Amino acid sequence: MKKLIFVLGLLIAGVSYSEEKSAVTEVVSSVVSGVVSTGKNVLKGVKEGVDTGRKEGKSIDEAFIICDKEQFEENVKTEVLSVTKDETGYKVTVGLRNETDQMIRLTNLNEKKSLQLLDSDGFAVFAQEGYKDIDIPKKSAVKSVFRFPADGKPAILKIYESEVKISDDKINK
Repeated sequence: MKKLIFVLGLLIAGVSYSEEKSAVTEVVSSVVSGVVSTGKNVLKGVKEGVDTGRKEGKSIDEAFIICDKEQFEENVKTEVLSVTKDETGYKVTVGLRNETDQMIRLTNLNEKKSLQLLDSDGFAVFAQEGYKDIDIPKKSAVKSVFRFPADGKPAILKIYESEVKISDDKINK
């Protein structure tokens, strides 16, 4: 009988400890989840603040800052000049024409959503390098080269979600 009471006591203590451990796990999980969520929101807020400040504030050289599809399509004419495949992937040469009366600066090209290459089946690859800002002088054009991993036949270059079709005659193998 004493053994049975001892075993029942151990079982009750084990269940009680298990419930307490579960409550502690839930509390810790909730706290960590909140901290991670807050941290992500802080980082997103900082990034949005930097982007807004860059667009709204005057740059030293008075360049017009572009970091989204709408402004890009309104102010920059884009053409894929050539696509060359080498041992590391595709090298895409792009002509970017500024027809405005002020310098344009393309920013945030290092973000995955800003620069992608889609193949003919719709699969996307991201640029291999983090690209810095691109400055385009007023009433002129620049050539920029972007590198992507080789995967399928290149069909569309996406800059700020703006799609630039790649014609077959531009692809050199």
